[in-house]
Amino acid sequence: MRNIYYLIWAESIQSIRKFQPNNKNWKFTIFFVITAMNAFNYATIIIWLKYLNILIIPHVDIVFFPGYMINSFFEFIINFASPFIILNYILIIRNDRYKKIVKKYTHLNKRYGYIYSMITLIAIFLSAILYGILTGTIFGLI
Repeated sequence: MRNIYYLIWAESIQSIRKFQPNNKNWKFTIFFVITAMNAFNYATIIIWLKYLNILIIPHVDIVFFPGYMINSFFEFIINFASPFIILNYILIIRNDRYKKIVKKYTHLNKRYGYIYSMITLIAIFLSAILYGILTGTIFGLI
């Protein structure tokens, strides 16, 4: 499992360097995209664990900002993205570990980052719709 994780990171870094060589902010871009995809995968798993009554994980409710969407965004960041922000930082970004990972996986023929992103987005989209239909809620995460 760890090798797939590093493979996605290595390919994503190599892709952004190849297709956007002048992008000075590439570390943040890759970090943001992969962390978001990890958070969406985690949310998909939680949706189905909740629906099947296998495990109900408590979550943080935020009622600090004036709008529902802003509160929901920060709830998503705290509940789903924050573990991956920490994990991705420690495993990839800290001490420039990404350099070792890119060096280890130099000859990549497939676009693993793109494939991972597309599968993740399709899975969360279909899961949210299906969960919403099965439970009768509008947004599958409520």
